[in-house]
Amino acid sequence: MCRGKGYVCACGMLLFVAYLLLTGCGGSGMSMPASPASPTLSAAQAQSVTEQVLQAVQTAFTNAITETSQPAEEGHQSLSKSLATFHPDATTPGCTATSTGQNCNFPLSSTVQCSSGGNISVSGDISGSLSNSGSGMADAKITVTPANCAVSSVTFSGEPNITLSSQFSFSDNNGQIGIVFPIALSEGGGISFGPNPSGTCQLDVTYSINSGSCSVTGTVCGQSVNGNC
Repeated sequence: MCRGKGYVCACGMLLFVAYLLLTGCGGSGMSMPASPASPTLSAAQAQSVTEQVLQAVQTAFTNAITETSQPAEEGHQSLSKSLATFHPDATTPGCTATSTGQNCNFPLSSTVQCSSGGNISVSGDISGSLSNSGSGMADAKITVTPANCAVSSVTFSGEPNITLSSQFSFSDNNGQIGIVFPIALSEGGGISFGPNPSGTCQLDVTYSINSGSCSVTGTVCGQSVNGNC
């Protein structure tokens, strides 16, 4: 029994602690329910999301490069083909001559319709500088924004968006400036998806690009994805 003004009721506190130990720490009392698993996409849905985003990225690169110096083609090209034909110089639209070479900026922009409704928009640029000898560096910074893009019984949007980034090196090969391969294009960011299941998740994908090939590997919503780009 607790007595005296200002004293702590130690016996009651001990009983309360004992109750907590029994009910919350593996005693014979009630146990806490396990947290439900977070909803995620199926492997097939994750692969479809990857392929739809890839198509939008391919189209944006094709548009940017064909507008600089190459004849336009219908549809979209592979990333390896587009980048292999990318030969910026002082006469290329988007490049400005300087005393040491040229500064270049090539906007990336496209909107691609998804196979079952909605769309994916791409924005960003490739920007950098080239020396008079033809060598140089450029950065690619790209934002991909799906908007109610429907594929394989799932609809996804940006959460808030998907991002891609890379750095390109250039060199002069027999009088023609070109990109130095291989290139790694990193894709991250997040999406929301639904309606069944519904939730949000992250992307961690790499595009490995060579002059004659391009592969995609990584994870989307925890599912392994792969393909050609």
